[in-house]
Amino acid sequence: MAIPPVSSVPGALGAAGVNNAQSVAPRAADGFGDTINKALEAVSDAEFAADAIAESVATGGDATVQELMVSMTKAQLNVDLLVQVRNKAVEAYQEIMRMQV
Repeated sequence: MAIPPVSSVPGALGAAGVNNAQSVAPRAADGFGDTINKALEAVSDAEFAADAIAESVATGGDATVQELMVSMTKAQLNVDLLVQVRNKAVEAYQEIMRMQV
């Protein structure tokens, strides 16, 4: 019975790979500010989409009332989530400010 050779382990750097660590290193994760900006953009996009569907329904376009209700509900849920995240962030900030040094 033949035993196949062991292949290299993905992600492991051998002696030759130490010099190439910069090219293999993963990209840094987005910061908190970038994440918040993306969330704000997503909320804004959901609201614009709901407005566009509402306009289409009002002018007799091809959008249905069901699509309008779904898009309006999604936009409202996004805003509610954003408000809750903001409240938690403010609460955490206030808690940190109350800490004694």
